[in-house]
Amino acid sequence: MRLSAALLAAAATGYLYWLLAGKSAGDRRQAWGTREPNAGRKLLNYAAYVVLAYLVYQLSGYLYYGGKLLWVSSGPEPDPGTPPFLVRFEREMTASKKVAMMDFPDPSSCLKKAETNELSTDRLKEMDWGRIDNADEAQVCVFRLLGSFENLSYATDWFEAQGFHVPPNFSSARPYIESDGTQRVTGGYSIRKNGPKFPTKGAIRRAFRSIPYGMSVDPTWSKDGKQLLWVQTVFSTL
Repeated sequence: MRLSAALLAAAATGYLYWLLAGKSAGDRRQAWGTREPNAGRKLLNYAAYVVLAYLVYQLSGYLYYGGKLLWVSSGPEPDPGTPPFLVRFEREMTASKKVAMMDFPDPSSCLKKAETNELSTDRLKEMDWGRIDNADEAQVCVFRLLGSFENLSYATDWFEAQGFHVPPNFSSARPYIESDGTQRVTGGYSIRKNGPKFPTKGAIRRAFRSIPYGMSVDPTWSKDGKQLLWVQTVFSTL
C-alpha cells in the first residue's frame, strides 16, 4: 500500500511539474507578446504549486521509509523490544514489521505524551493512533500494550477504550479457544462508519485506507491466557 501511494505521488508530482513548467513557459511567451498577465491563470498556478509542494513532501516521506526498509533488510536483526514482539510464522517477520519494531521499541513509545512514565492500567489504554501509519505499526503497538498486562482479562476494556467493538464470544470473559488451546480475543472497527483508524494524516494515505469497510485486530494468548503470543490485523473488503 505504501508503494502504491508512493508511485501515485511520484506520478502526480512529475505530471504537475511538467504541466506547470509548460504553463510557465507559455505564460512568459504570452507576457512578452501582450504584456497583459492573466490573473485567473496565475491564481490557478499558485494553487497547483501548493499541491506540488504537498506531493513532494509526501514523496520524501515515502523515500525515507523506503530507505529504512532497505536498511533492515540488509542489516542485523532488530531488538524485539519490550515486551519482545513475536509473530506466528517466521515468514510474517517482514521488513516493514522490523522497521515498526525499531520505531516502537517499548510500550511508552506507543502512548500519547504525558507527564508521567508510569505504565498503569489506564495509562496503557492511551495508545497514540496519530503516530500509526500502517498495519505493521498497529500490530507492534497493540502487542506492546496488551502484552504489558498480566493476562487477557484486560483485553476487552482496552479495545473498547480504543473505539473497537468486542463480540461477546470473542471477549476476555469468553475468549475463542483455538484447536491448539490458545485463546483469542477480537476487536472490530468499522472503517465505513468511522473512517480509517490510521493513518490520521495525509490525504493520499487516508484515501487508500478508506477502501476496506472494516478492520479486526486479533491478539492470541497462551493456553493459560497469561502470555500474549502474537497479534494479527485483518481488513474486510467488498
